[in-house]
Amino acid sequence: MSDAGMARLLATAAAVLILLIALILFYLVERKLLRARYRQEVAQAVEWFALPDSPLSDYLGSGERTRRLQASGDGLRREALEEALLKRLTVSASQTERERIYAFAADYFGEEYEGLLNKRRWSDRMNVLLHIEKFKMSGAKDSLLRRLERLPESPKHDDERFLLIRTLASLHAEEALDYLEVASRRFSELQLLQMLRPLDGEMLERLLRDFDRLPIRIRRCLLDTLRIGNVRTTEVLALFERCIRSEDRETRIRAFKALANFGYMTEEAADWLESSMARSAEFEWPERLMHARLAGAVREERFAPHLERLMADPSYEVRREAASALAQYRGGMDRIAGIAKEHPDRFARDMAVETLERRAYERNVG
Repeated sequence: MSDAGMARLLATAAAVLILLIALILFYLVERKLLRARYRQEVAQAVEWFALPDSPLSDYLGSGERTRRLQASGDGLRREALEEALLKRLTVSASQTERERIYAFAADYFGEEYEGLLNKRRWSDRMNVLLHIEKFKMSGAKDSLLRRLERLPESPKHDDERFLLIRTLASLHAEEALDYLEVASRRFSELQLLQMLRPLDGEMLERLLRDFDRLPIRIRRCLLDTLRIGNVRTTEVLALFERCIRSEDRETRIRAFKALANFGYMTEEAADWLESSMARSAEFEWPERLMHARLAGAVREERFAPHLERLMADPSYEVRREAASALAQYRGGMDRIAGIAKEHPDRFARDMAVETLERRAYERNVG
């Protein structure tokens, strides 16, 4: 082939390539514009559903579904209705209204959501799990269990496995408890907390009864869950007091933290705490810190001398916690002032001065 022919061939190839690139760019821009227009139309529809005279507002107020609300409509209308319901859930304070939203979502989206659970695209399955959880669609339980049983064992599916189990827990499905062993091996502590937080009633009672048979990571996270949820029953108090004697140090620390949040302990547990504080040198600093925090929460006079001693602890964190706890006691600031002047340990004096200065600043600012 001559040089001129080669040049024409290269020019033609370049032109075809440029044309293809231009077509791809045109397609992408058009898709973006169409998507933006679609999202704008959805947003307008969501605003319309939020109007006081919309069929959705009528239903939420009266409980009666009009034909305008029941009409299936196209994808845009369904997506707008879904967004409007989710938005209303975030601001609704009425339990009656929330129950109406749950009932309508189950009827309107239930079949579609069950189909989306088996879609090949990962994002479709994740989004529908979040919607099932938010709409509390208990009717989807069997579909969730089937999907969970079919899920491959590979760790790359653990995000979906976590959402499936968390959704079952949020629906108060007892089957969620069957996956605690799997969860303890595969999930992070944050995920375990999210999974345990929705559990209450009989399911929570079952966890308390079976506490000693639960995996160790589940036991630790359950203590945190009870503390965060501020659960205050005699059974929970007994569990906290039993766990501060656990052989597992991390369990003890979390139980101390939970018991401090509880703000009360029985006489027997207080005796045990006093004995432990007298032997504080046997424990590592995180546990000594929790001793001080619990003593500050219950504020029994017999703990005050131990808190004064802990203000000379080798750990700065322990000294600070002990000072903060002692300040909660009647006459505690006077004791701290005395430590600042007379204590033989320089670290204790420094912590006392720091505490006094911080309290003075807080009073002036307040």
